[in-house]
Amino acid sequence: AASLPDGLTALSEAVAAGRLDPRFVLLPAGDLSPAGTTPPGDPLDATRARLADTLAAVQGWLADDRHADRRLVVLTRGAVPATATGDVTDLPGAAVWGLVRSAQLEHPGRLVLVDLDPGAGPDVDADLLGRALASDEPQLALRAGRLLAPRLAPAEPDPTGAVDLLPDGTVLVTGATGTLGGLLARHLVTAHKVRHLLLAGRRGGDGPGDADLLADLARLGAHARFVACDVADRDQVAALLATVAAEHPLTGVVHAAGVLDDATVTALTPERIAAALRPKADAAWHLHDLTRHLDLPMFVLFSSIAGPLGGPGQGNYAAANAFLDGLAQHRRAAGLAATSLAWGLWETDSGMTRDLGTARRERMARQGITPLAVGQALALFDASRSSRQPLLLPVRLDLAALRALATVDHLPAPLRGLAGVRARRNAAGAAAPAGNFRDRIADAPDAERRRLVEELVTGQVADVLGYATAAAVAPGQSFTELGFDSLTAVELRNRLTTRTGLTLPATLVFDHPTPEALTGHLMAQLGPGRSAPTLLDELDRLEAAFAATPAEALAELAADEETRAAVAARLRALLTRWDGDSGDTVGVAQVIDDASDDELFDFIDSTFGRS
Repeated sequence: AASLPDGLTALSEAVAAGRLDPRFVLLPAGDLSPAGTTPPGDPLDATRARLADTLAAVQGWLADDRHADRRLVVLTRGAVPATATGDVTDLPGAAVWGLVRSAQLEHPGRLVLVDLDPGAGPDVDADLLGRALASDEPQLALRAGRLLAPRLAPAEPDPTGAVDLLPDGTVLVTGATGTLGGLLARHLVTAHKVRHLLLAGRRGGDGPGDADLLADLARLGAHARFVACDVADRDQVAALLATVAAEHPLTGVVHAAGVLDDATVTALTPERIAAALRPKADAAWHLHDLTRHLDLPMFVLFSSIAGPLGGPGQGNYAAANAFLDGLAQHRRAAGLAATSLAWGLWETDSGMTRDLGTARRERMARQGITPLAVGQALALFDASRSSRQPLLLPVRLDLAALRALATVDHLPAPLRGLAGVRARRNAAGAAAPAGNFRDRIADAPDAERRRLVEELVTGQVADVLGYATAAAVAPGQSFTELGFDSLTAVELRNRLTTRTGLTLPATLVFDHPTPEALTGHLMAQLGPGRSAPTLLDELDRLEAAFAATPAEALAELAADEETRAAVAARLRALLTRWDGDSGDTVGVAQVIDDASDDELFDFIDSTFGRS
C-alpha cells in the first residue's frame, strides 16, 4: 500500500514512471491522531472542510484511469461505533463515511473505508491494517486488535427502554410543514398523548395543508402552533426554544427537516454538500447543543438509510444523515436520550420523494428497498420508543431481491448478513462473474458476437429504465431521449462492467450516446473472438494428450489388442487421407500401412517422447 503525502498527482506520476505500483492507496480523512478525532466546540465547519477535501480526492481518484485496478482506502478514526451503543468521537468523519459509502455503490470495487481505533496510540497497527486490506470487506473498523465489519440485524424491542412523555410538556417537531411532519404530529397526539406541540418550518404555518393540520390537532385536544424558523440558524433555534412556556417545558424533539439535491459523486460540489448539511446536520447540532442541559426524555432524529447504507446519487444527503446517526451515538454515550431513525422509503409522497418517478422506485425495489405504508411506518416509530439503540433502520427489505443483486459489490456492506451473501475478490480487487458472457461470445462468429453484445446492451438498458422488454429500446435512439441521467448512466456502467469484466468509465453513455454506438465500443473493447482451430492446433492437442498420459497407462492401453487395432486403424486412415488416395506410394501413409502394430506403437513412443 502507498499513502498520498504529496497528493494524487504525484502518485499518478510515480505510477506512470514505473517507480510505484501499489494495489492500495491510503487517504487519511482529517487528523488521525487520537487527539484530533474530537474537534473542539462546533464541528460543523470541520465537517464541511473534511467533506470538501475527501470529495476532491475521491473525484480525482475516480477520474484517473491509471488507478482503475487499485483501491483508495479512506482512513478515519472514531467515525463509527465499535458496538451498537458505542460512541462516535469524530462527527466530521461520520459524515465522510456517508459520502464514501455512496461512492462505493456508484463505483464498486474502487474504494475502502477503514476506521482506526480511537482508543489506540497515534501509530497505526500496520499488521492489522494489512489484514483489513486483504479481506473482501469494503468497510471495516479496527478495534483492540480485531476487525469489525458492519452488519444489520433485526432490532429487538426493549420494554425497559421506553420513557413516557410528560403530559404537560411540549414536543418540538421540525420540518412540520412537510408531509411526514404532519403525519407524525397527529400521531404524537393520538398515540403518545402529547398535548402541546411546537411546529417549526421555514414557512411557518403558511404552507398548503398547515391550517388543516392545526384544526385537526385542535379537534384531537392538542394545543399546537406553527413558528417560522430556519433551524439551520443557531440564533433562530435559540429564539424558538425561548418561546416555550415554563408551565409546558420542552420534553421532546423530533427533527424531521431535510432537503434533497441528488447528484453522483463525480458531479457533487462542496456547495451542494453544504446545501444538504444545513437542514439536517447543522440543525441537529444546534438542537443538541442548545438542549443538552435539559436532559430531554425524547430526542429523535429523522435520518435516512442513505446514511448507514449509502445512496447512489445521494452522497451529500448520505453525508448529512450519517452525521445525524453519529450524533445520536455520541449523545447516548454521553448519557443523553437520542434515537436516529434511518428511514427507508414511505409509500406516501413527501416533499423529498414526490419526484422520484416510477423508474426510480422500481430501481429501489430491485435493490431490495420496498415502501412502508403509513401505518407500518408509524408503528415502527412507536417501537423505536421502546429501544435503547441510538440507531435504528425502520425499513422494509425484500431479501429475495437483495440476494438477486449481480455481485456482492452492488450490495451495501451492512446488508450482506441479512442477504446471506459472501464473495471473494480476484487479485485485482473486484468481484468478477463476467466469465459466462465472455465465454459465450468467445467462440461465436462475428455476426453472432455483435447480436449477443447488442442484446446485452439493450437488455441492461431496459432493466435500468424499468422497461418490460428490451424490444422497447431502439438501438439508434440516444440515451438522453431514452431517459438516462447521471445516476442511471452509472448504474448501466456498473451492470456492463459486471457482465463483461471490462473497465468502463462513468461517462460511458455520454461518450457513446446510443445503444448502437455503445455496442460497437464494447465489441472493440472485447476484441476479436477466438479463431477456429487449425489442423496443426488439433495435432498439438493430440500430442499434448499423449504427453499427459502416464507411461504405465499408455502401456496398459497398448497391451489391449482391441485398443491397439482401433488406434492403428484410425491413424492409418488419417495419414491415408493426408497423403491422398493416389501419388507417391512410398509416402508416410504407405510406410505406416506396411508397419506392424508393434512397429507403429514404437513410432508413437519415439515421436511423443515415450520409451
